[in-house]
Amino acid sequence: MDADKLIDSVKFLLKSVRQLSVRFVDSNEGITRNFEQVCADISELAERVDKLQAEFSHLRDQELIRSEGPRLIPELPLRPDQQDLLIPALNLPVDGLLDVYRNTPSLLQPFARACSVSGRTLSGLIAEVELEAFAQSTTWIIETQDAEWVLLPRPGMLQRQAQIESLGRLFEIEMDAPLPAEIDLLRPGMATVVEHGRRWYLKEKGLLGVHSDPLQRSLEVRIRLLEQQLNQLNA
Repeated sequence: MDADKLIDSVKFLLKSVRQLSVRFVDSNEGITRNFEQVCADISELAERVDKLQAEFSHLRDQELIRSEGPRLIPELPLRPDQQDLLIPALNLPVDGLLDVYRNTPSLLQPFARACSVSGRTLSGLIAEVELEAFAQSTTWIIETQDAEWVLLPRPGMLQRQAQIESLGRLFEIEMDAPLPAEIDLLRPGMATVVEHGRRWYLKEKGLLGVHSDPLQRSLEVRIRLLEQQLNQLNA
């Protein structure tokens, strides 16, 4: 009799444990589903906030663009300690600017700001190609006194593919030679100012040609001539 009671008690305990286990599993699944739903809601809200911030930033930029008028007074330094802060507008038309760039580009450096594509554009946060001031850039932007903002490739040889990719966001590129190579500016890019001296939107892409470095080409010719002479001696 006692054995029967003991067996019944064990069966009852096993049944209770099974029921508790089932309830625990059901509760755990419910908690998991609720947690996943909360995460999904948070993710959706974050996306909506990012979208609203981008829209607000775009509206603010458009308002800044509309309010930006032509500057009649050159931004000349007033004191020696402002020399690095103020950059004057260039008193040349675009055609004259290009002549100077093609012949003696170093003369334009006092009027140039270095700029690159912003992180907001690279991350896809905004659709516009936004430029921002950045010292280690491959691109110059120069303001003319008729309030045009002209984009030029920073003078120098192209040595790395990364330079081509960076310039390719702002210029159409006609590649005629492998790197290292020289830049031939065929048409400058144009930009619209958003925050004066700090941020711009790309208005029109420029056009670049990329040609062989004459020194490199001369060295290659000399090497080929030496190889031909060696072949003739060995024949």
